[in-house]
Parts: sequence; C-alpha cells; structure tokens
Amino acid sequence: MPELSRYLFLLGAVPFIVLGALHAWHTPTRTTDRKGLSPRDQSLAEAMTRSAPRLTDRTDIWRAWVGFNFSHSLGAVLFGLFVVMIGRSDASYAAQAALAAPLALLVSLCYLVLGFKYWFRTPIMGIGVSVSCFAAAWICIVLGAT
Repeated sequence: MPELSRYLFLLGAVPFIVLGALHAWHTPTRTTDRKGLSPRDQSLAEAMTRSAPRLTDRTDIWRAWVGFNFSHSLGAVLFGLFVVMIGRSDASYAAQAALAAPLALLVSLCYLVLGFKYWFRTPIMGIGVSVSCFAAAWICIVLGAT
C-alpha cells in the first residue's frame, strides 16, 4: 500500500506542474501579445496600462495583472515540485507522507474551490485529478496504518 500511495501522490503533482507551466506560457507580457490569457478586447489591455490600483501609483493594472499571473504559475509549479520532492523516494515519502498527503489534499482542494469560482473547465479538471490522487494517497496511508 505505501508504494501505491506514493505513486498516487506523485501523480497528483503532474497537473499542478503542467498547468502552472502552461499558465505562464499563456500569460502575455505586452498588451500587443495575443496569447491565451490576453483580453479579447485590445482596448481593455491598453486601458489597463492607464489605470493604477488604489493601493499605489507605482504600477498599473496591466503590470500587476501580469505579475499576478506569473506568481500564480510559480505557486502552482512550486507546489507540484514540493510534492515531487516529498515523493522522490520511498524513504522520503515514508518519513513525511502522514503530514504531506493531507496538506497536499487541502491545498489542492483550495485550488479547486478557486477554480469553480473563478476559472474555466481545463484547470478545474486538472485540479480535480490532483484532488482525487491526493485523497486516494491519503486513504492508502490511513488504511495501511490500521
């Protein structure tokens, strides 16, 4: 059961790494970029460069939005890599799985809630796979401990 749990845990990392990298790839850095996360309305992208958030005049909405997208991508990829580091060997996983599996499940559930509230089908499906894998890994741990 521990080996199955570790493989499920590692499989749960894959959507986060892949979707995080794809999110970064599809993030435009210039208003003229026509990438997946570019606004369909070009005038909106241009208007974002002319408006500052209420918190500060040191940036504009466009640059803040680009930064939010890249930091979101970084967070997803780093979470996936954290999972891979925990599951990289039988010994590492055995030592840390009791805490790491429920934590990974909790984090992925939070992403799933955000997905249902704010995102679209592809990330919801990918994160759903991760949630399922992390839940199954944790169940294997609990059943193996009894």
